[in-house]
Amino acid sequence: MRRSYVVAAVSLAAFAAIWHFALGPRWTMRVPRDDDLTMRYVGTHTNADPRTGIVPVHDALSAYERIVVVKDAADWPHSLILEDKYTVRNIETGMVDFEYVTTEQIDPETGAWARGPHEGEIVFFPRNVQQRDYTMRSNHIPGLLLKFSGVREIGGLETYLFSYKGPIEYAAAYAGSAETPRTKLLPGQDIRCADDNFYYRIWVEPRTGTQVQIEEGCLSGDFVYDKASGNKVSAIDRWNGVSAGSNLSSGITEIYNARRVYLSALYLPGILVAGSLTVLAIGRVRRNTTAIA
Repeated sequence: MRRSYVVAAVSLAAFAAIWHFALGPRWTMRVPRDDDLTMRYVGTHTNADPRTGIVPVHDALSAYERIVVVKDAADWPHSLILEDKYTVRNIETGMVDFEYVTTEQIDPETGAWARGPHEGEIVFFPRNVQQRDYTMRSNHIPGLLLKFSGVREIGGLETYLFSYKGPIEYAAAYAGSAETPRTKLLPGQDIRCADDNFYYRIWVEPRTGTQVQIEEGCLSGDFVYDKASGNKVSAIDRWNGVSAGSNLSSGITEIYNARRVYLSALYLPGILVAGSLTVLAIGRVRRNTTAIA
């Protein structure tokens, strides 16, 4: 067999190995070591009047933003520590109405908590999402069971819908930040969505696990509750958010691009190995043909 065939075959195989172990994880790993993710959507967020304690009838338009960045990648690819910042800003005044910042240690391959009592609960949906239920613990979502609710098409893109509606207790989310004050609770109190009407719906592109659209909110209002009696103590706010308009359109375009990159990165090593074997086969056939001649 000519040396050129051997060199070409070895080169293809070597590049396949380099891509699989060194370059490919940048696009195939669910959360790369230098990930920087921003999600934006719109909605309302109306705080209770501090004098009357009543949530106004007319809602205030708000911009929702979630920014997730890698804060510590020293243990990659086994785990990553993320900073997860969720902000709601009044569109008219530009003031921050709500902000919650958490850190999450996740398995970058699966997008789930890496260890501890919440291990396996997802922060992000994994690659190749299955048609089953998932438990999500992500920023203000405190370990809710999201039920698979069917296949939906959005902008020509096939998505899986996961949804939850029911009780939620999220006093921790009202812990405050540099931008927003803490909601103070007395012993025996918690914060819940009234009448257990909290809802969360997320549409996910199944191959990449990427969020396409989201709807969430508590239109019945968040209240401070007395745990023992179950009675409302005071109103906090009423809110809802949804991906729509230009944010949804640009997100769909990005997901199409991300899916192409992911599939290319996933299958390229196999294609290169197949090319390497093909080159060897061609070289062997030509050697035999030359020998016979």
